[in-house]
Amino acid sequence: MAIEPNQYYPKQMNGPVISANGYAVNKEFTDAETIEAYLYNLSIDSADETELENIGRLIGYTRPLVPEGFNAENIFLFGSEPLTQDALIGFSTVDSQVGGQLSSLTLDETNYMDLGTYRKFLKVVAVIKRYGITLKSVDLVAASISQNYEIEFDENADITVNFQENIGFKNIWLLTQLFYRIATEPQILITAEEGE
Repeated sequence: MAIEPNQYYPKQMNGPVISANGYAVNKEFTDAETIEAYLYNLSIDSADETELENIGRLIGYTRPLVPEGFNAENIFLFGSEPLTQDALIGFSTVDSQVGGQLSSLTLDETNYMDLGTYRKFLKVVAVIKRYGITLKSVDLVAASISQNYEIEFDENADITVNFQENIGFKNIWLLTQLFYRIATEPQILITAEEGE
């Protein structure tokens, strides 16, 4: 492929060596423009899983692991961890070992927060990173889970978000972990109505 003479060089310098140099420099700018266009068009709404996790790293909210069992329908809380109930043997599992072991107490590496929830959380965490903890930012976080809540101050001047419906153990855990990461003074406490 022949390299065209560059219009920005004087004619006496417009030989094959300087033109090849100019072509190489222009190619670098073209690559940078491609990257710039990619980053400009990248958004939380349209990002795929890997891109979304990278955006989370940039924002400072990596995709959290969710304890196994928080997605289950029938769970029993033992301290702060859920146990999945087995209809035949109760709250444990028995395998080829002698005896049994408690189940659902460990984090599974593939048990990440689902992408839809993570996408919603990243938007509000970005707002919080920009403006800090305000009642508006707490309101945005709570609204990402449910519209049925009240925000109040308790006797310690901490903010309490009271959901007027059962939002599930998983959502309570996710909100609590998020606010533990981003709020120290005042603290933000999550409560919800119990399920039936």
